[in-house]
Amino acid sequence: MTIQQVLYVLEAASCRNISQAAERLFVSQSAVSQQIARLERELGRSLFVRSLHRLELTEEGERFCREARPVVDAWQTLCSSVRADNPAAKKQLRVGIGPRVYSNGLFQGILRFFDAHPEIEASFITESSRDYPYALRRQNIDLALDVLSPEEPLSGDEDFYICELIRERQCVLTSPEDPRAALPEISISELQGATMISALEYSSEDRMLKETCRKYHVSFERVYRSDSINMVMSLVRDGRGVVLGPHSFADYYHVAAIPLTPQTEASLSFICLRKLMHRRELQEFRNHLLALCRKEPAEDRGALQT
Repeated sequence: MTIQQVLYVLEAASCRNISQAAERLFVSQSAVSQQIARLERELGRSLFVRSLHRLELTEEGERFCREARPVVDAWQTLCSSVRADNPAAKKQLRVGIGPRVYSNGLFQGILRFFDAHPEIEASFITESSRDYPYALRRQNIDLALDVLSPEEPLSGDEDFYICELIRERQCVLTSPEDPRAALPEISISELQGATMISALEYSSEDRMLKETCRKYHVSFERVYRSDSINMVMSLVRDGRGVVLGPHSFADYYHVAAIPLTPQTEASLSFICLRKLMHRRELQEFRNHLLALCRKEPAEDRGALQT
């Protein structure tokens, strides 16, 4: 039995789905399936009852997960302690990056930070379908640079440290050939019955879309979803539908942006678990990002002393 197998079982038990567990663990679906199967062979019992689209824990699986959770907590604490006590070891930052990082021209500046800090190894996770808050809670990533809407429940969660980098007005993004592209503003109610395009479910952009629909009682004829922001914007350019997003997407992806009314804003933010903000590399990276966005560190929400 390995700690990796235990982690895979707990994630699969949480998701009730191998594919979703693999996404949250940032590994392939086959890797999760194979490791769980090997563990089951070693134990001589099944941990899951498998159906076409869902997993259910067996009685043995329930007991295994109950006893495994404190083991994983202890393992993660040990790993953090060992890294903290070894100054010669390479520090690692696993960074979830939302598409607004690129549209606001921040990525090259981010690379300059890591060029200046060879002691830090960076891993970038860029899929637009990722549920970054979940990945942060499970410590599958160290921080996320992604969007938060004013209604985002995460904003009031004391477990998270959130530092606003850039606030942008939300727009309706359309094909440049769309007759609506010339409008000075557009109401969300005018999209009733339209075809919408979004990232996959559980992503921050999809949560914002659902919250907007709920708030203004708007329903759409059809919703296309993709885990690729480039695919999403390609569909917009081809006139296949519209998407909600920031004005910075217009020039970056060569689409038209119509400001949304009533005015709605969303913030590109630095997000991590508050308990990790003692790490010097996180503090330095946050301050570097604030400098890129021409903000002082004291302006951030819930600022910490550094």
